Amino acid sequence: MDVFEKFLKDHNISKDFGFYWSDPLEIIHHISLELDEVKAELVSKDRRALQDELGDVLHACFTLIAFCEFDAHETLEFAVKKISRRFEMLKKIVVEDGVCGFANLPRETKLLYWERAKRRLLDAD
Repeated sequence: MDVFEKFLKDHNISKDFGFYWSDPLEIIHHISLELDEVKAELVSKDRRALQDELGDVLHACFTLIAFCEFDAHETLEFAVKKISRRFEMLKKIVVEDGVCGFANLPRETKLLYWERAKRRLLDAD
């Protein structure tokens, strides 16, 4: 049994037991609370605790995916494919613009390029 199958099994047990969410916004709020805990662990520099909290974020995100009745494997595959396509488009735009030293650009400029990549892919679809 892989990790997603184990998650789904536990998820269904929780649901059948009555320990479940009634609204996806509750899950999103829970994700936000878990992210606050991640922020605290980033400050504390306790790597084990940070990993634990990141796991809680992932679990909460997968709970939202399951609540919305999507397959976790498929959703993760879609996400990886989408980000990969965006990154390839980002590189293409940077080359087209003749940018050298992209790594040294300010973060804000890099994010503008990322947004351009997203828009170009949306326009192409």
